[in-house]
Amino acid sequence: MPKEQSPGKPTTRRYTPEEKASAVRMVRALRDELGTDHGTVQRVARQLG
Repeated sequence: MPKEQSPGKPTTRRYTPEEKASAVRMVRALRDELGTDHGTVQRVARQLG
């Protein structure tokens, strides 16, 4: 029996090049500010939602 997929938004979100560039800038700035790589990507991801 084939699995039925419910309509709705896709499981992965696509980001525009501008959004990606902004996120990279945020991560780099936070790394410089904190002086560490630990947790920076996760922190920016939470800020972006």
